Amino acid sequence: MVYQNRAVNLEVLTCYLLADISDEQLQAFKAAFELGNFARFSPMLSIKIVRPPEDYIGKSHEYIRRKEDEAGREQHFLILDDRAVKNDAVWYIKWFADDEPMDDGAESSDVLWKILVRTDKLGMVYVNYDIGNMSIQEDLDGCGVEFPVKAGYEQPKVYDLDMDMHKEQYRQPTWVRAEPHEFEYNKGGEKFGDYVAPPRTLARLKDEVAEAEGVLNDWVTPHPAGPLRMPNGKMKESPEGTMVLQLKINPEFPWPPFKWPSGSL
Repeated sequence: MVYQNRAVNLEVLTCYLLADISDEQLQAFKAAFELGNFARFSPMLSIKIVRPPEDYIGKSHEYIRRKEDEAGREQHFLILDDRAVKNDAVWYIKWFADDEPMDDGAESSDVLWKILVRTDKLGMVYVNYDIGNMSIQEDLDGCGVEFPVKAGYEQPKVYDLDMDMHKEQYRQPTWVRAEPHEFEYNKGGEKFGDYVAPPRTLARLKDEVAEAEGVLNDWVTPHPAGPLRMPNGKMKESPEGTMVLQLKINPEFPWPPFKWPSGSL
């Protein structure tokens, strides 16, 4: 049986809704987040949109961060305020400089590391910060923030990535574990540009299997499948001859809708 390993335990970031917005604007925000998060088939995180406590309204981001810390909620969070809504963006709130492992560039410990991010790029920013591919300091520098950063700094430009997230839907990889009866090897002699493939060096899913699994089929280099750790921690053994094929997800497949956390607006 074909198996695709998908994320099941997504981190949930709280998003405080400080702006007075219409339902249409809220739905537009959620749609932009879902698009950039590849939410239907390969989500990177989840967010829970909630009304803020009364004492957060009209207060600074620094005040809200301190209140979150006092309540023991030390996780990163999001803020959707008037400026964010106007710019199709959302504030990504991290920590004060003295709590930030990468605090280079802060003039004092009163600096709150935060960045206004285009909503459809939030998922990508989250992942890159999480794995250390990017830093908020580098991104703020690219947005015109002056260094060393002062407390209450202004961000002249919204952080964005030069990516068309509609096109990116068709570029998302998936690693498919296919048993021998579910894929086929090439016969040899196929041309890929200047390369002529020897026999049984490439493999692809059988067309009906690819269609049923929601992947875009192609000839790729197969790799023998070893044991796989399942979400419950147990190791799954595969039948002899099972191969791993790196293919791309078909965004036009009828994937189920993204499930927003319970209690989210």
